[in-house]
Amino acid sequence: GNVGYVRNVNSDSTIDLKIGEVCLTDFLHAFSHWVYVFTHNKMIVCDLQGVLDEEGRYPVFRLTDPAINSKNRKHHRYGRTDAGMKGIRLFCSTHKCNKVCKGLGLPPI
Repeated sequence: GNVGYVRNVNSDSTIDLKIGEVCLTDFLHAFSHWVYVFTHNKMIVCDLQGVLDEEGRYPVFRLTDPAINSKNRKHHRYGRTDAGMKGIRLFCSTHKCNKVCKGLGLPPI
């Protein structure tokens, strides 16, 4: 197989960019932050797991099993992992903006 081109994303994996060395998990946290901003604070996608596929021309995250938390009043709209506002507040209280967030021009949460 192409195991050398696909790696698990963990907190120790980094990539060198023009802005310096960035943890791969920073991209995942920044994506969650971006979803929060893009949905006008009504949704968050978190608990992202997967691999970084470096086989093609550009690296691609292959992510599975996301948890979607929504502000919608309908309980568990996105399945049993939808913790609603509690999940959104938890992300907002623990998220620390990183270089990727700043590079995307995301406002602080």
